[in-house]
Amino acid sequence: MRISFIGAGHITELLINHLVSDVMFEADDLTISDPDGNRCAELNRRFGVSVAADNGEAVSRSDITFVCVQPHIVRKVIDELKDTCLRGRILISVSAGISTGLYRSELPDAVVARILPNPPSGIGEGAIPVTISGNADGEQVESIMKLVGLFGKSFIVPEDKIDIFTSLTSPAPVLTFFETMIDASVLCGLDRETSSAMVFQTVMGCLKMWEKNGFNLNELIVKSCTPAGTSVESLRVMDQMNFRAAVKESYRAAWERSKGFNKEN
Repeated sequence: MRISFIGAGHITELLINHLVSDVMFEADDLTISDPDGNRCAELNRRFGVSVAADNGEAVSRSDITFVCVQPHIVRKVIDELKDTCLRGRILISVSAGISTGLYRSELPDAVVARILPNPPSGIGEGAIPVTISGNADGEQVESIMKLVGLFGKSFIVPEDKIDIFTSLTSPAPVLTFFETMIDASVLCGLDRETSSAMVFQTVMGCLKMWEKNGFNLNELIVKSCTPAGTSVESLRVMDQMNFRAAVKESYRAAWERSKGFNKEN
C-alpha cells in the first residue's frame, strides 16, 4: 500500500513517525506534498519519505492520501485535485469541520473518509472516529479501517456525530486533571517527582480496574467509597464545587466549537 500526505504539518509528522518508526511502512512507500519546501526537506531528511512536486502528483503516487491541512485550505486542495484521476483512490480528510459531502460534490470519483486522530494516535493508542462515503466498496472500507487502526482503536460513526468525538477525544482536559492531582499532592507536602509517579500509577490502576469490570464506572466508585471516609469527602467537595457540571460544560463547549468549523468552512 502506498500512502501520501497533503500537508506537512504536525499531524502529518505524528502519523509518519508512527508508521516509519514502528516499521509498518518503508519510507519509499510514503510521499508528502506541501508548498513549504523547507518543511518537506526536513521530513525527507528525518524519515526518508519522498516529496511530490504538487498535490496532484502526491495523489497519483498513492492508493490512499491523507489530507492534513487546516480547514480553510481544503477548498484550495480540492480545486488542485480536480484534474487528477481519482477513480479507485481514497482520500482521508483530517481537517476539522469539513464534511465528506464537500469532497464528494467536487471530486465525485474519489472515495472519501473523514477521521479525527488525537495525539495518542502518534503512539498507536488513539481513539479515532471514522466516517466513510457511501461509494466505498467493502475492500476499500477494509483498507481504510486497517490503515486507521494502526494508530489506535477506530470506530465507524455517523458523520453527524463526529463533532462529538472532536471534543471527547482531546487529551488536554484529561491531562489537565492528572496535572491538577499532582499539584494537589504537592500542596499537601509531597515532592513533585513522587507525586507524579503516584498519580500515574493511580490512573493506570483505575483504567485497568475499569477495563476488567466491564466498563461499569458507577459500581467502581461505590466500591471505592467507605462510609464517612476520605473518598466520600473528596466527592462531597467536588460536588460542592460543581466539578461534574464544569467538566460537562467544557466538553459541550468544545463540541459547539467543532460544529462552528462547519459553518465557517
